Amino acid sequence: MAMVHRVRLGTCNTYLVQGNSGYILVDAGNANREGVLFDYLKKKGISPGQIKLIVITHAHYDHVGSLSAIKKVCQCPAAVHAKEATLLREGKFIMPPGTSLLGKTISSIGKRAAWTGFFKYSPVDPEIEITQEMSLTQFGIDGLILPTPGHTEGSVSVVLPTGEAFVGDLAVNFMGSVFPPFAENPREIMMSWRKLARLGVNTIFPSHGPPFGINLIKNKIDSRVKSLRPEGQLT
Repeated sequence: MAMVHRVRLGTCNTYLVQGNSGYILVDAGNANREGVLFDYLKKKGISPGQIKLIVITHAHYDHVGSLSAIKKVCQCPAAVHAKEATLLREGKFIMPPGTSLLGKTISSIGKRAAWTGFFKYSPVDPEIEITQEMSLTQFGIDGLILPTPGHTEGSVSVVLPTGEAFVGDLAVNFMGSVFPPFAENPREIMMSWRKLARLGVNTIFPSHGPPFGINLIKNKIDSRVKSLRPEGQLT
């Protein structure tokens, strides 16, 4: 298993993944939380310069709020899917639809708040725009960045050959659910989950809630398939 540090920056888990010659950081948390990260790095004896890349799973305010400040200190590139790059450059947030009653209620409130600029964050011009699978070997990590749409059109995950997947909001782990309360395309979430399962992922590292085993996702997929099966069909 890879050496992974989970650092909570506001409402979002961020992950430091150790490689051969440094680290990558997955997501950058809420705004004004960079001090929490730097304090953690100091405690662990890690220099900010050892962070070689910041991977943004998607351009939502709670994942990119401290990105600009962290980048300035670490002096490293940021990678985001091409479909999210314009949002990141403009510091713009789009509230996705809810997938549950609670999610729909919060989404409705969030959309109104977004119009007021409540969720605005410091814009960042990403050096790397992802359009397909991307190897992380040049950054000292034996793994890849994988497009996993569903929560947003340009969501990505970081997947390691040892079975860890850092998925942003493709999955969650709170209130007894792994399905995200917000998603632009719930059907694509299931497709992205299947993609991770086929790759042999064994542990999901979500941005909200603690890590969990892939079986929770597989069970959700199975229950979804059963619910769509015609009545009386056994296989």
